[in-house]
Amino acid sequence: MRRLVVALTIALLAFGLSGCGGGGSTATPAATTPPPAPAPAPTTSAEVTGISDNEPPVFEPFPMGSTITTEVAERVAAKQPTLIYFYDSGQYTGGEDRAIIDKVLDDNRGLVELVAYDIGEYTTIDASGTITIDPEFSNDPVAQQAVGMARTLGVSFTPYFVLTDSQGYIIWKFRGLVDRDFLDREIQRASL
Repeated sequence: MRRLVVALTIALLAFGLSGCGGGGSTATPAATTPPPAPAPAPTTSAEVTGISDNEPPVFEPFPMGSTITTEVAERVAAKQPTLIYFYDSGQYTGGEDRAIIDKVLDDNRGLVELVAYDIGEYTTIDASGTITIDPEFSNDPVAQQAVGMARTLGVSFTPYFVLTDSQGYIIWKFRGLVDRDFLDREIQRASL
């Protein structure tokens, strides 16, 4: 009986050792799956203004040339931060926007100069956003230059804002009714 117990013990040990991989056979390693990627962190906005950023962020040299009006070209060349405002006086929001602009510029006196163009006076913007001069103003040089500059700057909607900084770069574009705090922040940034 003793022999039987010894034989069973040896058999169990041999079976246990062969299960541990100590036998010298070349087994292929099991495929491992990579750990799951961590979930992306939730994005948070630094400041909620209630108005979306409807134009992509921009930092580009101000385009110069024959389509740019003299009053804007001189300010940009002199490195004077300038707010260029394209509007249509026939729109209901025109007065509201102008009141916001005047208040912000008054609060930040001397930081930024305003140049405004009532392009709605002599233009039409079609559904695709293309600005065209009304036929009665087709020979008006002021209308042609303002519309040329609007096209160069990508204006496809009124009201439309373009802000340059003290280095002659466009740092902000915006279309639509602007929020007072949002405009205030951008004007202070332009004067840095």
